[in-house]
Amino acid sequence: MKNYLPMILLFVLPALLQAQIKVRYITEFDVNTIAYPNSAGNTTSSQPHKGKVQLTDGSAIQGKITFFKKKGVFERVKVNTGDEKKEIQASQISLITLDPIINERAYPNNFKNPEKNFQPGYIVLPTGVKLSGKVAQLRDFSDYDFFIYSVAFLPEGDGTVASYFKGGKLSEFGQDINGTLNVWDGYADGYLLRMVDGRFRLSRNPYSKTKNEFFTALKNQATDSLSKGAMQSALTRSLKDGNNLNESIENAANLGSGIQEALGSVEINKKEYLIFDKQSNNVIAVNKDNLRDLLGNLGSACGITPSKDQLSWDKIPDFVRLLNTRCPQ
Repeated sequence: MKNYLPMILLFVLPALLQAQIKVRYITEFDVNTIAYPNSAGNTTSSQPHKGKVQLTDGSAIQGKITFFKKKGVFERVKVNTGDEKKEIQASQISLITLDPIINERAYPNNFKNPEKNFQPGYIVLPTGVKLSGKVAQLRDFSDYDFFIYSVAFLPEGDGTVASYFKGGKLSEFGQDINGTLNVWDGYADGYLLRMVDGRFRLSRNPYSKTKNEFFTALKNQATDSLSKGAMQSALTRSLKDGNNLNESIENAANLGSGIQEALGSVEINKKEYLIFDKQSNNVIAVNKDNLRDLLGNLGSACGITPSKDQLSWDKIPDFVRLLNTRCPQ
């Protein structure tokens, strides 16, 4: 009998190698936070960073930029364009933008927890654009079953490079695990599991003393519609022009996340629910002290007279499902 194993491996191994997934991470640089480790007398300088210097006369120079301070005060930059080195005084500069550092790391995609592996799903950008592909939750020890801090998205197609999105960059994402679609909403600096869906959405509240605008989707409703249209057009143009798909998606997500919260050292709070009414765009926080009044009012508005048993902490998910069947959508 012939041994076909070598021939089989010739076909299988390339397919396995091609299926390897990498996650693309982006490190942003801010000119106000770069280090000045080099010293010469009373002048300190930074390491070179790629970027663009815009001048007050309207021109721009791109290349590797070295920053110089004298006695702690920003004085000038030196730009290496590849062809020449130019020194530019601070008084001639209107704006400096630094290129992010991008690196790609191999992703095992073979975890015991299925949500950590790439599963069929989608993301919704803050611009409202919905994109299909595969989603992995980049979980670590600090994450909870109802709240995570970052995800990776692999766009549909033949690509093997996924983009990394920390909390607040996406309005929502969905992940299909064994035929069940779990939906997560962008919330503050992470993503919050949608426990019940419908007109009334139910989630746990990971932070105490939060506000409605901590939902990424709600934050971006305040964005001017013309600006949103410009973001959408920019994404469409970028994709049509053949630009890198990951870069286009990442740029659109960054454009849409205009508001950042300073949460500080807020503790995780497992003793509060959030009910989001899609019709009014209101969010109410329900705890054991106010649940009877708040749920009673919601029930009355929908023609429901809830029993004492229905207004119990453990029955809140069931009561919200009842609201969704009885209230106008």
